[in-house]
Amino acid sequence: MQYIGKIKPKKLNKSDTIGIIAPAGAVRDYSTIERAQKYFKQKGYKVKISKGLYESKRYLAGDDELRASELMKFFADDEVKAVICARGGYGTYRILDKLDYEVIAQNPKIFIGYSDITALHLAISEKSNMVTYHGPLALSDFGGENIDEYTEKVFWDIVEEKTDLPYVYENTENYFNIKTGKAEGELFAGNLTVLCGLLGTDYFPDLTNKIIILEDIAEPLYKIDRMLTQLKLAGVIQNAKGLLFANFTDMAGFENENDKINAITEVIIELFGELTIPIGYGFSASHSLKKATLAVGAEYTFISGESICVLQLNKN
Repeated sequence: MQYIGKIKPKKLNKSDTIGIIAPAGAVRDYSTIERAQKYFKQKGYKVKISKGLYESKRYLAGDDELRASELMKFFADDEVKAVICARGGYGTYRILDKLDYEVIAQNPKIFIGYSDITALHLAISEKSNMVTYHGPLALSDFGGENIDEYTEKVFWDIVEEKTDLPYVYENTENYFNIKTGKAEGELFAGNLTVLCGLLGTDYFPDLTNKIIILEDIAEPLYKIDRMLTQLKLAGVIQNAKGLLFANFTDMAGFENENDKINAITEVIIELFGELTIPIGYGFSASHSLKKATLAVGAEYTFISGESICVLQLNKN
């Protein structure tokens, strides 16, 4: 099945097998593994666990060869219908050149994660031409004590295709409209730091005519400014169709949320205010509890207006 030229994985059906893998940071709390397994089994799914979830090398979930081979094993496994990353952290950069992207393309399946997993979204999109899903993590989100209702609903809506397309994501709270407009195009969503780290590599995407969603956590304003300026100077943003920022969480130096929003939107306006595309801040796809599951590489519509954000996953 194709989606604007990209391979679209099949939806999940009850009794399918979900694989949980750790391609990045080491798992520190093993109780989250048990809770995540229990959660997915209660939803009617079988679960396979990567042995990397119990491995640790410095800050990594085992050495590079193990993490790469476990990911490839899950993609080659006909029984596994979805691969959900356990957590982010750091480490996916180190396995990009160790993956067989032809095997991934020949075995399309739902692949989900965010934060450091952005590197894998980029690589798989570029090298395997497959739609992936920027969304919740198996342990961080589904293995926690409490699961956010919105995060859970949108996740299952998307991976089980429970509603007909077009699918409209809920308007976000505290949305800040920077540039009014409407755009249609292929979606890219990911972590700002990880995206910048891949500039100049074979894994950096062509962002021309894309709707771009960016998020990050625990970065001070000057670092966000520097990274956005880097993207501007590299000339990779100017031909985008739309620019939508998720909430930059845990930003150092701001105790008041409104002060933080005012500061970050001021920087965005200074850098990208001359662009004639819709631009907004505050979409729920970040490290916050409430997060949307987004089909990276699929066709979306983005409308930014006064205090309103419409993001819509379009039909094939």
